[in-house]
Amino acid sequence: MHDINDSVLLENILDLFPAGIFWKDKERRFMGANQMFLDYYGLDSVDQIIGKNDEDMGWHIDPEPYRRVELQVINSGESIRDVPGECIVKGKLRKISASKCPIYSEGEVVGLIGYFMDVTDEMEELDRLSFLSQIDDLTGVLNRRAYNDIVLEYEEQYRQNKTDFVLYLVDMDQYKTVNDRYGHEYGDLFLTSVAQSLSAVAAENSVLCRYDGDEFAIIHQFTSESDIAIMKRRIMRAVEGPRNLDGVKLSVKASIGQAIYSETESVLTMEELADKRLYEMKKNKY
Repeated sequence: MHDINDSVLLENILDLFPAGIFWKDKERRFMGANQMFLDYYGLDSVDQIIGKNDEDMGWHIDPEPYRRVELQVINSGESIRDVPGECIVKGKLRKISASKCPIYSEGEVVGLIGYFMDVTDEMEELDRLSFLSQIDDLTGVLNRRAYNDIVLEYEEQYRQNKTDFVLYLVDMDQYKTVNDRYGHEYGDLFLTSVAQSLSAVAAENSVLCRYDGDEFAIIHQFTSESDIAIMKRRIMRAVEGPRNLDGVKLSVKASIGQAIYSETESVLTMEELADKRLYEMKKNKY
């Protein structure tokens, strides 16, 4: 009958735990690792890492952040958990989450033990879902949710570097008439066509979003007052050009309102000002 001693128990726990586990001495040199760790890196034996550190193994493009964390654990006795990072595994860059804590002997830190988990697939799925959540289903351009995030980045850039920007709100005149005359499917086709035209205008240095219904927003950092006017003319030409959609020739006019961030230094007030100018233009037409 075999005894279940500490050594046997530890070996089984290390194999059971669904993560790559490793331990190092006070100089950050590997002293051991579990089988999952070895399998992850494609190692045949723990002897391939004993006495080496991360820099020796060449697993990280920039090993310095990992070195800093481990020194913090060893020097302060602090446990650090769920640190995101990247490592090179079998020729591929993988995302990991790592946790490390000190190993004590007689009240003194003598090394560290840590574990990591591969989170590449989870992160890619989160990135994919985040991307999809910011795309308008109909037109394929960014949606209002994405706009709300992006405009704050422009605002932060202004606060840091005084890089000014202009918001254009573009609304399709008589879009309801198009829907009523040709049907909603045709109206959707028209909006998609407009979005494609506006994407070409915004492609170089601006951001295009579907703002609401038949209304689009373009955020544009400008270099001069004339740049603002030139961009406005390009937007209007893109929208009002004649279209042949499913054999139906159609031209729809648009109204546009613009506001410069430095006029208000407030995203909300800038949006309200652009919206007010848009409807002033629409009112003067009809």
